[in-house]
Amino acid sequence: MIASKIIINYGVKFKLTHSLPHGALMMQDRGMRIVDDLRWRGVETWTDRPLGPVSGMRTGGKAEFFCAPASVRQLRAVLEMARRHGVRTHVIGSLTNTLVSDEGVEGIVISTAKIRGLLIKGDLFTAYAGEKLDTVINKSVEHKLTGLERLGGIPGTVGGAVVGNAGANGLSISEHVLYMDIMTKDAKVHRLPHYAGAFGYRSSPIGDDELLLSVAFRLGPALNTVQARQEKERYKAERVRMGQFRNPSLGCFFKNPGGTSAGKLIDEAGLKGISIGGAATADFHAGFIINKGNATSKDVMDLSRLIQDRVHAKTGIMLEREVRLLGDFS
Repeated sequence: MIASKIIINYGVKFKLTHSLPHGALMMQDRGMRIVDDLRWRGVETWTDRPLGPVSGMRTGGKAEFFCAPASVRQLRAVLEMARRHGVRTHVIGSLTNTLVSDEGVEGIVISTAKIRGLLIKGDLFTAYAGEKLDTVINKSVEHKLTGLERLGGIPGTVGGAVVGNAGANGLSISEHVLYMDIMTKDAKVHRLPHYAGAFGYRSSPIGDDELLLSVAFRLGPALNTVQARQEKERYKAERVRMGQFRNPSLGCFFKNPGGTSAGKLIDEAGLKGISIGGAATADFHAGFIINKGNATSKDVMDLSRLIQDRVHAKTGIMLEREVRLLGDFS
């Protein structure tokens, strides 16, 4: 079968100028059906969407399909469509803690960044997954609630922070979680209460086949909102002063092993400032891997593996990645 025309389908172009195997044409037809299906339901959808420009590391390839549902209803439609077409799904927030493969990502990448909303009732503060963590802290203080200020300046969404149990300055976000509403890949919604032992160090009870929709925090009364805001801004300013945002990065690349810090072990192994390609350990914190301007995700992964090998050879400790991987890194 030979095709030689440009098919324009809601802004998605497929140019067929050569003989294509039947299977390839079927794949293109499937792609058009997926885009049609999602856009008909009002879901913003793209094909071959570059992820590097929106990643915290500014590296990585394209998503085969990328969609940004703006409501729980739209998210359910995406999951139902993916199941119907047999397409794999990957859920992201704002990619501030995720390294994207240079080879791109097959299937549908679902961003929850537009699923936003806040609900405050007494000391119960509920935030949808797409809200920025910094915004959640600001709004909680505005409503005379306190507890999250020590997390000031952590980039990304509240959903990503809860899934990874983000922490800083002696506080883990899970300490204030009351319950979470999640959606499973079969598009059903469940309420998951916070129980003892549910969260671990940089981990949560939310499984790979579950999506966080919203989280309810139990916060305390802020007797002095000016002081609470100043505390939050002080922690945020310290991150800026340290240099965390001078270069693209994903924050701390490795989890701290028990009793010490990953950055300290990396520094003591003589690896502060070491680089591979455009990736380097940061001079302000050896636990950060930064993009000096021309890094690839392969550079970052190669450097992380070198760090793991050197630290293990020196200390017997194998550092564990804190960042998520999206796509093929084999």
